[in-house]
Amino acid sequence: MSLEVPIIILILGILIYFGLKWILKKYIKDSKSRTRISIIGAIFLAPVSYLILVIAFFSFLFYEPQYDFDEQKWFADKNGRFEMRDDIVESEILKNKNKTQIVKLIGKPDTKTSDVWTYDLGMSGARFGWQFNSLKLTFKNGKVSEVNKIEIVD
Repeated sequence: MSLEVPIIILILGILIYFGLKWILKKYIKDSKSRTRISIIGAIFLAPVSYLILVIAFFSFLFYEPQYDFDEQKWFADKNGRFEMRDDIVESEILKNKNKTQIVKLIGKPDTKTSDVWTYDLGMSGARFGWQFNSLKLTFKNGKVSEVNKIEIVD
């Protein structure tokens, strides 16, 4: 554990102590009891507050919106397609479609072989770097058999 963590918890504890003492002033008239309860509350609430702040920070940092597939948005914003990848994979809207139907629905692939087509979905943030997103369609007997999302973190 780095030195910053106990310092941050100590600062939170001091703030919580004074906050509790101020709040409890309305309910507890005895100064010693109010001080003891504020100290005990600060000791327990400071680490909990620190964890909540860390979880909130990383939740915000890693948040990536996901939307339902929208054909107009798909063609309008090539770099924002990654926001629809989960819906495409989970809803299985491409499964069992032939190549002509796929081209009509999501356009021509960025790279292709006879049995594998790949679509570039754009870049998104990933932790402290970038994530390159792709959609891989695998064909079997001329129809889509598998749809996979590919995420490469840099």
